[in-house]
Amino acid sequence: MAQLNISLFDPLQIISNNEQVSDFRTQKVVALLVYLAAEPESAHRRDTIMALLWPRMPDSSARSNLRQVLFRLKKAIPDFVEEDAEIPLLISNRHTIQLNPAGSMVVDTQQFDSLIKQTQTHDHVNVLTCPKCKEDLTTATSLYTGHFLADFYLDDSAEFEEWAEITRQKYLRKVLDALETLTTISIRQQSYPEARHLVERQLEIDSLRESAYQQMMEVLALNGQRNEALAIYEKCRRLLMEELGMAPSARTTRLYEKIMEGDFSLDTAPIQGVRGYELQDEIGAGAHGVIHRAVQSAIGREVAVKIIHHRHA
Repeated sequence: MAQLNISLFDPLQIISNNEQVSDFRTQKVVALLVYLAAEPESAHRRDTIMALLWPRMPDSSARSNLRQVLFRLKKAIPDFVEEDAEIPLLISNRHTIQLNPAGSMVVDTQQFDSLIKQTQTHDHVNVLTCPKCKEDLTTATSLYTGHFLADFYLDDSAEFEEWAEITRQKYLRKVLDALETLTTISIRQQSYPEARHLVERQLEIDSLRESAYQQMMEVLALNGQRNEALAIYEKCRRLLMEELGMAPSARTTRLYEKIMEGDFSLDTAPIQGVRGYELQDEIGAGAHGVIHRAVQSAIGREVAVKIIHHRHA
């Protein structure tokens, strides 16, 4: 176990040398730590941190407060010790501050980002048929135990709250996209109980996610639960109208009509993909195939790829 473990997905936990740290004296000490842990790519300017934590305070007072917070942070969390050598918790100078990347430290958001990035850069034909990427996505989604900094806030800094909310929404989108991909993989592998569990988790996170209702309808229909699939459409239609004042999309309605007609095939044969292209969401469909948004990995270009239905190919 690392000497310092920081969990930014709810519940917020900071564990140093196997003991939970709670005596930070003020919320600003915790806020500084979580900001540095969540933004590890580079050193952060002191004036940026001051504007985030003390937005309406005179510069001299904010600098004094930052010095106090740094002192308390160093007091609450000891430096790293590796092979009888001390490694400082922070790297700081007159202008910048950052958590020391050389220290023995694990941050759940960093682990999550690393695993998602691996699936995007891994050399595979298609993420939907790649066992390693399925494993990485599964591990990443298991790290998401709750929303980013769900119960932590600074009531005197709207700037910090805005940063936290933007970051929270970023991870919300990432975990939902990962769960949607895992659901698609499970459907194509005909692992319907697993697929249903993954869809339910999407809806626990976002009860208005229309693509998750589409996947639930698909799972139930393919598993022989036609009436349940039709009931999911009605639930989706009602929620979208009540909460957003909008009707289901054409794709959701088309899926509903197919299930009504008793067409349970839904073309779920695994997509083999095209080497060099990363298939993403479906953006259109016709009698002979479906069109996917895709990325040509080598040059980062967005393209459209039409996949012919296996019965016609």
